[in-house]
Amino acid sequence: MKMLAAKEEQFLTDARGKRTGVVLDLRTYEHLRAAEEELADIQAYDALHDRAHSEIAAGQCATLTSYRGDRKRRPK
Repeated sequence: MKMLAAKEEQFLTDARGKRTGVVLDLRTYEHLRAAEEELADIQAYDALHDRAHSEIAAGQCATLTSYRGDRKRRPK
């Protein structure tokens, strides 16, 4: 993943000078949001990976052919 470097950091501070926020340019913000979504997808995959393989090994799954056959037989 390519990292973006902010041209100039801009911080928001409280009355005591403590940093409370940061101002990002739109391109950096959009890049961070995309990276956040990608990480969420990876975490979801990792969370279900072992369970899915266990169910497949135990035969607790359906083939695409059997799924399609079941769908055709259901009343609409």
